[in-house]
Amino acid sequence: MEKSFTKKLNDIDIERRLLLSENCIKDFPRGHEAYLKFKDEDGQVWTFRCRVPPGGGSKPALSGDWFLFVRSKHLKVGDVIVIALDREKDQAAGEQFTIKVKKTTSTTRK
Repeated sequence: MEKSFTKKLNDIDIERRLLLSENCIKDFPRGHEAYLKFKDEDGQVWTFRCRVPPGGGSKPALSGDWFLFVRSKHLKVGDVIVIALDREKDQAAGEQFTIKVKKTTSTTRK
């Protein structure tokens, strides 16, 4: 069964790390980190470092290749990403996550 998480990106997501909701990876132990693989709409696989800080109230954060992904997709504040998790896929393959980008249509001033 596929679960998804949608987020409108803010400046912290673009410049530092992608902060996820606490419920997004609720089974992931606090104080741990892992390298998770995400497949984009073009079929490219990205490896994001996921860290869940110890203690309550801390949100999971993605970094690592996240910054390459941001630059490659020309993401900016206001763009939306959708992360989906399909628990029925073979987790050993490491591609149980997909990530899609929904670009905002606003024009940028120069």
